[in-house]
Amino acid sequence: MPAFRYSARHQQERVSGVVHAADCAAAAAQLLAQKLEPLTIDPLPERTPWRVRCKRFTRSATPGVDERILFSRQMHALIHAGVPLIQAFHGVREHAHHAVLKETLGQVIHALQSGRDLASALAGHPEVFGRLLPRLVRVGESTGRLEEAFQQMFQYLEMDRDIRRRIRTALRYPLLVLGAALVALLVVNYFVIPAFAGLFARFGAELPLLTRLLVATSRFTQAYWPFFVLGTVGSGYLFLAVIQTPKGRYWWDRTLLRLPLVGSIIHRALLARLARTFAMGVRSGLTVAQTLSMVGETLDNLFMAKKLATMHERVERGENLTQAAYHSDLFPPMLLQMLAVGEQTGQVDGMLIEVARFYDREVEYEIQVLGAMVEPVLIFIVAVLVLILALGIFLPMWNLGSVALGRR
Repeated sequence: MPAFRYSARHQQERVSGVVHAADCAAAAAQLLAQKLEPLTIDPLPERTPWRVRCKRFTRSATPGVDERILFSRQMHALIHAGVPLIQAFHGVREHAHHAVLKETLGQVIHALQSGRDLASALAGHPEVFGRLLPRLVRVGESTGRLEEAFQQMFQYLEMDRDIRRRIRTALRYPLLVLGAALVALLVVNYFVIPAFAGLFARFGAELPLLTRLLVATSRFTQAYWPFFVLGTVGSGYLFLAVIQTPKGRYWWDRTLLRLPLVGSIIHRALLARLARTFAMGVRSGLTVAQTLSMVGETLDNLFMAKKLATMHERVERGENLTQAAYHSDLFPPMLLQMLAVGEQTGQVDGMLIEVARFYDREVEYEIQVLGAMVEPVLIFIVAVLVLILALGIFLPMWNLGSVALGRR
């Protein structure tokens, strides 16, 4: 039987736990029978046997954003055309190319045939459908607007994908140039400079300071390169291990927002996603507290998710959304003003859509500015590296010429 995690109020105290029921309505009925006032009821993902999990991860990775967009588009079109739900899932499954998605759709069909509602069936597979879609589907099922849930989903995924692609495109060029410069520097340091060092030693010429530094660096690299490789690999592994822990992930996600050049872009992109997701939840009929919980789960930043969790607690204690947002120290003044106007006029979703569009334009502008700023910086860095190598190698040539002329 499906399991649901709940939070409820009992005599002015908040309690939480897990209840087993056929669906969300049955879970709420159980809580009410125990004199508990339900606040949130969320389905827990079904546990998959370890053999199935191993088989799933060995066959292929979880579906990417493109597969999720295609799935949402197909479901929206089929439901809009009046195709029965189970038949629609059969049609999508037959044309699915991703093995894991195809297998999961089969499990969803089996759950629907067993009498479960669609939201619970989708919530049992968060690694495939995420946590946002089941919540939208639950609201769509209760309001009779299921097709709108899938429409909102693919529109949200498309906008989010476009922002991610623009950021990756802006960062790809500088990373490639810096990587190529680093590889060239290592090759010159390990192979080219030792050859010149042997030539200089045979002539007995006095080397300039810059050349002596380059030769010393080359000898150090040749002598200790295994430790350098081990240190680099170990540091990378340690970093990945640290950010897998809650504290490490929190530190890294907070640091990302403070990085020079790219930190503001990441922050604005997350604010755009937050505003768009919140507006989508409000338009779907979710309460402010439910929407805050949903938004926190969809963000890929633990620092911002914890701030939203604090806002969720304040809203449940009776504060309005603007007050909770102000005390979170997460939002700029412009967004707070828009929230306040939205609450006063009853159009929070419309204001947040405008905020999302504003930050989308800001992200696009900052990406263009980043590209314009990074190019001269990269040219300067590469020029300095070339100048150091050229002076370190060619300055001794003049001394060698003087030595050769003196011997004659």
